[in-house]
Amino acid sequence: MQTFKNHLNPLYKQLEQVGSFSDLGELTELEKQEYPTLQEITKRKIVEIQNFLPRLDRLEEELEHQILLIEHESDIDARKDAKGVYNQILQQIESLVNRINNELIALDSPYFGKIVFLPDDSKSGKPLILYIGKFALIDEKTHIPLITDWRSPIANIYYENSGPAKSVSFHAPVGKRTGELQQKRQFQISRARIKGIYDAKSGNVAADEFLLSQLTERLGQKLQDIVSTIQAQQNAIIREDINHPSVIQGVAGSGKTTILLHRLAYLFYTHKDTITSENSIIIAPNQMFIDYVSDVLPDLGISKVDTQTYLFWARNYLMWDNDYRLSNLPEDMEIKEFKGSLEFLDVLDKYFEKFEKVLLEDMPYSRRDIVSNRYYLLKKNFPDIEMAERLELALEYSFAQKHFRKSLDGYIGDMGENDFEIKKKVLTYLRNNTNIYRLYKDIFKEDFLPNNISEYSLKALISENHNNFFRMEDLAPMVYLSQKINGTKHVTRDTVMVDEAQDISFVQLATLIKVAKNGNITLAGDLAQSIIPPFYIRSWEKVLELLKRYTDREVSFHQLQRCYRTTVEIIDYANGLFRDKFPKSYQLPEAVLRHGDDVVVLNIGNTLDKCSEKDLKVVIEKIKEQFVKGAVTCAILCKDKNHSTNIYNKLKGYDEYLDREVINYTENDYKQGLLVMPIENAKGLEFDSVFIADMDSYPDDELSWRLLYVGITRALHRLFIINK
Repeated sequence: MQTFKNHLNPLYKQLEQVGSFSDLGELTELEKQEYPTLQEITKRKIVEIQNFLPRLDRLEEELEHQILLIEHESDIDARKDAKGVYNQILQQIESLVNRINNELIALDSPYFGKIVFLPDDSKSGKPLILYIGKFALIDEKTHIPLITDWRSPIANIYYENSGPAKSVSFHAPVGKRTGELQQKRQFQISRARIKGIYDAKSGNVAADEFLLSQLTERLGQKLQDIVSTIQAQQNAIIREDINHPSVIQGVAGSGKTTILLHRLAYLFYTHKDTITSENSIIIAPNQMFIDYVSDVLPDLGISKVDTQTYLFWARNYLMWDNDYRLSNLPEDMEIKEFKGSLEFLDVLDKYFEKFEKVLLEDMPYSRRDIVSNRYYLLKKNFPDIEMAERLELALEYSFAQKHFRKSLDGYIGDMGENDFEIKKKVLTYLRNNTNIYRLYKDIFKEDFLPNNISEYSLKALISENHNNFFRMEDLAPMVYLSQKINGTKHVTRDTVMVDEAQDISFVQLATLIKVAKNGNITLAGDLAQSIIPPFYIRSWEKVLELLKRYTDREVSFHQLQRCYRTTVEIIDYANGLFRDKFPKSYQLPEAVLRHGDDVVVLNIGNTLDKCSEKDLKVVIEKIKEQFVKGAVTCAILCKDKNHSTNIYNKLKGYDEYLDREVINYTENDYKQGLLVMPIENAKGLEFDSVFIADMDSYPDDELSWRLLYVGITRALHRLFIINK
């Protein structure tokens, strides 16, 4: 029988052991204070999980029964019904597995913080004692919260204050409440056992100690949630008001990605009646990054958030199948940059205005002037109505006007058969003349652009053997034209999050802004990490202008300068290299707390892909040493794809010696082992140890320094520079 228990957190097999607490040993005074609460919550969680598991067994049996019905049912309708029931049971199983996993996460580490808060309006004089965790837990008998959700308003006191303080406040549903924070306590809990307790004091000594303990234990695995260590500035961004655009400029390791994901979790919790995870989207730089962040939202109890690269989102938006293919013709970087620019947006707008005018003038209907006037009036007063609907309403108006005039002469009747034929003919005319691919191609056949741009573009925009070819930079303009023709009200997203936003074009940004409901879009990036020419953004000012243009709302801008990822030694090394290379407007990271090993330079006789076996052995031994020290991911970061492929081919036979898999960048999953990849593909990722391959072979230019900055700041604990 098919089982779904392999999708559960393995902790479900150890419930009895976890709940016994027979292994505690001698406790400290603080632990004696805190363990009774932890034991009570653990007992409740285990009972809840034990109630869910038999339900999963029953659903698995029901699913097996439906499989047998489908296999043996000869009647087509009955088989169809059986398949429908099968799908319903499968959905119930998926939902139950997610629920059990959430409970197991809460069992493993039910809370991370505690506050003792005395409200000013307390009649009893007794303070509120609240434990803060990922998920709330309510006592069913007393309705008193045993654990308070980290996203709740009162939990803001925990994040905003470094220790006990007077005159603190939070915004409750009944209004602002003030009082005294008498205690802030932080916990490290794993497998329902207290690993550390920190009493935070104003001045951040204990708070820093707690943060340091969390950062030191981090391994280069998939991105994890940071609910226990969210810092005050990060918290302010996460809890920012909904329905306006926001831009986050953050140095490497400042937590931009985790802020985006935690903000999503906060919005779904706080505005559950207006936004849903199913109708939200995250735009990510590549497939490996998508896999890297895939565990964070489920760990926060959220599933079904659409996460895509721009390429896949845009193709889906246009409803293109495999007949539309990327061209492999050589690129002209200047023209490519122009097609992603604000100037090209203006070209698209002007072209569309001309197209619209000609389309209405050539309409196959004698009363086209009346239709055209009504069409433009509707466009002015109701800009969100799509072109087809606007035209249909204008047609209906012309028919109504015609019938009104006839009624003045005594004629009474409904819309005639001739009107239906005219309407059908006009709408067919519209459909035939608004094919997005042909429409975009026509731009380069007219006088809108210089000949060199038109000729270059038309070489790639060809249709042959049932395939329509396009260059990557042509995709966003076609989405933009589609939005102008078809509108966006049927495809809006409740919220849009864009990570690594510094490397996408202005036209791409415009298309994403236009689908964000109520301007609810957040962009996160770092100008110093702009490494994919020619689209990369050099200043946020034009982005802020673009956001205002398409949302007509105030835009918030946040700047994060503290790096939580890597050590003081690596950050000092990076800043020493790049301080004089980057414009003064670029923010370099400030290291936080954590010290580690010095940066190591490995000098070998040639480039890594061409070095001798003796020199290669030196590098291999250093890599092996990292895994012996406890690293789970090491990365050799390379200049480009060819460089990466050559080095991978040199190293791929060492899997057995390293006792780890050597992984090529072409794989989309973020795996443990030795990853060999171009720096471009490592954007947003992090690894325990990083080796920068052949650093002295990089040209002395701006793009090279940006690449090296990104590569160096991927390291969590140790950094190695390989030079010839």
